[in-house]
Amino acid sequence: MTSADPDLADHRVLADALTAERPLYALVTALHGLSAAPVAVIDLRGGVLVSVPARAEWSAEELVAASPQSGELVAGCMLRPVELEGEPVAVLCARGQDIPPALLSFAATLAGIELSRRHAVLSGRRELLGQVLEDVIAGQSSEQEAARRLGEHGLDAGKAHEVVVGSVACPPRRLRSYPWNLHTLLSQHHDPHLRAIVHDRVILVVPEGAGLFVAKLCHEHLTSLGPDARVGVSKARVGVRGLRLGYFEARNALAEGHGVHVHRIQDLATALLIASIEAGMPLRDLAAEALAPLLEYDEKNGTALVTTLRRYLAEDCVPAATATALFVHRNTLRNRLRLIEELTGRDIDSPSSRTHFWLATTGWELGSAADLSSLLDGRGPE
Repeated sequence: MTSADPDLADHRVLADALTAERPLYALVTALHGLSAAPVAVIDLRGGVLVSVPARAEWSAEELVAASPQSGELVAGCMLRPVELEGEPVAVLCARGQDIPPALLSFAATLAGIELSRRHAVLSGRRELLGQVLEDVIAGQSSEQEAARRLGEHGLDAGKAHEVVVGSVACPPRRLRSYPWNLHTLLSQHHDPHLRAIVHDRVILVVPEGAGLFVAKLCHEHLTSLGPDARVGVSKARVGVRGLRLGYFEARNALAEGHGVHVHRIQDLATALLIASIEAGMPLRDLAAEALAPLLEYDEKNGTALVTTLRRYLAEDCVPAATATALFVHRNTLRNRLRLIEELTGRDIDSPSSRTHFWLATTGWELGSAADLSSLLDGRGPE
């Protein structure tokens, strides 16, 4: 037997560990078994992914911050970087000097192979989800079909969700390839939240109330990838239409600049311009959102606030002409207009509000196929 045979056998033991049910744990266990030295894999945030023995203590922050020269010990440990697609994402640590350097390097390479395999699986799922979200944003799927496809990825469109959109100045490949959380790769079959890349932006769909927290984590991750990281958060909405509107709302917040920005109330004219440029979003969807308080009140109480508002605008906001057209007393009209202001939180006599309401009521009457071009073409209501 040659002197190289024991080394070859040790390498084979480590390689065989990748066929185990928990490959990374099996790999670290095998390395520990070959040397009796405590061994761990620690991500670059200082999180211990695997440790054998489990209760071994590690100076995680010191270990991940170090860039030791060949043969140099850090906190009593030998270190090797674990890389994913050419970038270090973790360190393999072995306490003492009982493990041959070549064997430790081989183990680090195998650890990177396992992380890359798991990352590829999750990336494939995100690519599929990205296609679904892109179709939803562009309105290329029916409500039912989109809800079904989202359900296949674990999202119940019947529940309220918030949309988080992030962007950063970095190569798209790096945005898609760099892992967010190695614990996700090792311990879960799916991301904790739906996440995909669409138009070189990160999109996350999270349960109601989680948006700001997830947005801050997203911003932290994007900041590590490049400059000018920015993240926008929508308000919570229900349904496929709500998801689309949430995307554009988060996109609008994203445009406010570096950092994390939560949605704010805006004129429909602004939202319409953004949505039309981005994906030709149907105006009726935006109109329904703008008129939601009035539509809900009309449905619940059998009133005609939307019709009143439309007629008021059509009569150039002249109360006498509007009351005559609606066959109501001026006091009745005055009460309706006051209620409209209370429900929408807008001053009906301000120029910006009149533009907002005109777009909303016109878009509502134009029908489901209307978009910005419908207004520019002067197309009448259905």
